[in-house]
Amino acid sequence: MNGVAYGPEIVARLAALCEVDPDREVCGFVVRRGGALHVVPVVNVADRYHALDPARFPRTSREAYLMDPKEQLRVHRELEAWGGEIVAVWHSHVEVGAYFSEKDRADAVVDGVQAVPGAEYLVLGVRGGRVTEVKRYRLDGGDFVESGLG
Repeated sequence: MNGVAYGPEIVARLAALCEVDPDREVCGFVVRRGGALHVVPVVNVADRYHALDPARFPRTSREAYLMDPKEQLRVHRELEAWGGEIVAVWHSHVEVGAYFSEKDRADAVVDGVQAVPGAEYLVLGVRGGRVTEVKRYRLDGGDFVESGLG
């Protein structure tokens, strides 16, 4: 996925989605179809799982994201049917900055394999209801490193 440039229109779309719901982590994918990038929001179901089993899912949507599994499957099936690929997984952080947390790292790799192979991760820091920073992370040599958006 190296070489993907997240232009101002993609960053603006991501920021707008995060600012509509600034008290919760907002999440989704950036997909490439026909050479163009598209932002695909996915519902954060962390609150639903937390309510059902708070011991197993201790975090709410304010401090974590959990993409709706049915929506994820829909996105994967659409990309398979129509062509395209996921180039990035994105989510916001509420009032703590745009860093790639230990939980983000743990969720991005399952049994030593990247959960969304080849995808980068975009984290948007939301403070006071506004996106104040956007950072890009990619897997490099077994660890996630920050790189520029362009």
